[in-house]
Amino acid sequence: MMTNPHALDITRMADGGLAVGGELDYTNATELTAAFAELRLDPGATLALDLGELGFCDSSGLSVLLAAYKRLAGLGGRLLVTAIDPNLARMLAITGLAELFTPRAQP
Repeated sequence: MMTNPHALDITRMADGGLAVGGELDYTNATELTAAFAELRLDPGATLALDLGELGFCDSSGLSVLLAAYKRLAGLGGRLLVTAIDPNLARMLAITGLAELFTPRAQP
């Protein structure tokens, strides 16, 4: 449980995906970059990403999410967003990236 509401909380889910909560910005984007880098992703892999508790994301955080998307696409895999905060969804719509991060049910 987070004690600082402005902190970034990254949790490894049982399915191997990540749940990201709190605030993702230039001060902590490297933490999420590191978490993505630690993931073993095989060709064709699907990575579940729960962004339902991510209340804030600046351009640095968005860059990290986009890099993860590109990494998976390069492996012939996909990024499966299972939940997204409404404010983040709005920002993604404004930037034209909503289609990449639209929540979908896990298969």
